[in-house]
Amino acid sequence: MKSTQEYAIKTIVPNEVYTDREEFLTNYFDAAILAKTRRSMSSLLLGMRRMGKTEIFKRVINRLFFEQDPQDPNAAIPVFFQFSDETMTRDSFALEYVTNFIRWYVAFKLQNVEILSNRVQHKKVAPSINHWKFF
Repeated sequence: MKSTQEYAIKTIVPNEVYTDREEFLTNYFDAAILAKTRRSMSSLLLGMRRMGKTEIFKRVINRLFFEQDPQDPNAAIPVFFQFSDETMTRDSFALEYVTNFIRWYVAFKLQNVEILSNRVQHKKVAPSINHWKFF
């Protein structure tokens, strides 16, 4: 089921105000596409606080989400994960990251952004190696 929303992740700055960033958006979009072929290099975006770094990545994620064919086996699966300011255990981080990854993967493959807005609630458990089984 396709949504009429034009974004997978909501941006803050309106398009009318967000100018002079197309070069950044294109470079990161192209790098993501090339990453599937292992012909890209790592890149870093540095800047002072409140300069729009996160906004650039949100827009690149949206382009990756909507401008690719989800059935193409060479599509770059867009996944957005924002680190929390709170301290968390390794197990809590792993659970949160994997849950987020799976949600983004499925949402992209099904082209259903509603999956991203329906946060899956999971039972919090005290961190202990006994809660995880390794095979």
